[in-house]
Amino acid sequence: MKPEQSKKFLNILLLVSLTWLLMGTGIYWNQPEGRSAFCQVFLLTLLDLLFLVFLFWRLFFTPPEQRGRNLQVVIFLTFKLVCLGFLAITLKRLRNAPDAAALLGIGFMAVGPLVSAVISRRYNETQQG
Repeated sequence: MKPEQSKKFLNILLLVSLTWLLMGTGIYWNQPEGRSAFCQVFLLTLLDLLFLVFLFWRLFFTPPEQRGRNLQVVIFLTFKLVCLGFLAITLKRLRNAPDAAALLGIGFMAVGPLVSAVISRRYNETQQG
């Protein structure tokens, strides 16, 4: 994957995340507790995914001779682990919230990148052929 393709993937991931956010808030529009649980879990999941994307971007698209590369990778990995910790704390705190809202929020971690990759792949194929 080239850097241009990964930027396109990131843009598509952000569009898919916006669609997921609108869908989740629409489903739980009349349930404030469910909407709050979904938004909290979804935003932490999105933040975690973005740090993961930036971590891989840093690993694969920076020249090896660039100074500070290892430090930046450690910083991104640390923030990713912090996001997972916050997600675990949030899920434990939301024990009384609707389970489906938390599952919908965390479901983006699996569905979002897959849908974004398929759309990005289709876009790249139409641009090349």
